Amino acid sequence: MKKYKVLISKLPVRQQCFTTQRSIWEKAESELAWLKELNNSLFGAHKSLTVSRDDVFNAPSLRELIVKTIYWGYARGMRGNNFVNILNKIDQIETVLTNLKSKDAPNSEDFNHLVFSFKSVKGLGLSTYSKLLYFSGLTFNNQGCLILDQRLIDVFHEGTYGEYKALKGIKYSNAEAHYLEYLTLTNSVSEELKTSGENIEQFLFLFGDRLKK
Repeated sequence: MKKYKVLISKLPVRQQCFTTQRSIWEKAESELAWLKELNNSLFGAHKSLTVSRDDVFNAPSLRELIVKTIYWGYARGMRGNNFVNILNKIDQIETVLTNLKSKDAPNSEDFNHLVFSFKSVKGLGLSTYSKLLYFSGLTFNNQGCLILDQRLIDVFHEGTYGEYKALKGIKYSNAEAHYLEYLTLTNSVSEELKTSGENIEQFLFLFGDRLKK
């Protein structure tokens, strides 16, 4: 990845944005009055909403952060009834995230407890909750949380970058077990390249398997 050092460091990570249509979320609004009220505030009189990473980080409440994370990460909507299923458990999600934020130094045991807690939330897989961990500014073993979704997992599985050769056998079904290792590896790469972990994550998402060898 050294050959792309300058590109990686110059990526406008926090400005990365996606636009979602309010109509996508109307079904959920019909079941959750508080969501309709929140969307009235977020969308106003507009039919669409553009959400950047900065917008998510600057959400004034944890609940709004959770909703904006989903709008940013799933601008075209979530599969099936996943969105409603997740929001029906939003109190539980808020409690888990709040408890983690109150800890001085969350560790591997805390991560394992989080994984166990989220197993009961239908539709809340690693791709989604890693986004929540990242936007909540959480750490495990002093490593900042980052997004780990299917696109990055595919890049690691293909062994495209030697820095991540330890993750060559990763696939979505075992990715949770490798999440903390992913954080450690990315932190190491970021120190070597003198950039941030989120810059590396965005580079892998945008260009990871789209650069000709």
